[in-house]
Amino acid sequence: KIQHYGTTYKLRVHTQDQYEYMKYMPEIKEEDMSPFLKSPMPGTVVSVAVSVGDEVHEGQELAVVEAMKMQNSLHAGLSGTVKAVNFAAGDKVGEGDIMVEIEHHPDH
Repeated sequence: KIQHYGTTYKLRVHTQDQYEYMKYMPEIKEEDMSPFLKSPMPGTVVSVAVSVGDEVHEGQELAVVEAMKMQNSLHAGLSGTVKAVNFAAGDKVGEGDIMVEIEHHPDH
């Protein structure tokens, strides 16, 4: 990454041979994980602020996870309706576990 006048650019630097072979390499598309609230680290769920069917807004706090005696507030990545809540207060979570699933509505 390079930052110039406040704008960040993602760049790749290749040799001429690498560049020639790039046309044979398919681009790997990143999966959109915004409908899922994933635990960033292993820990214990302190609280879950939503339940199935609740309307949530982007940036709204959905859960709190405690790891190494620090509480981490986890927020919604998009607006929509809560489709599933997979953990409750007191449960242990691992890194990357899907805690909450949100169904995005285009009109939000």
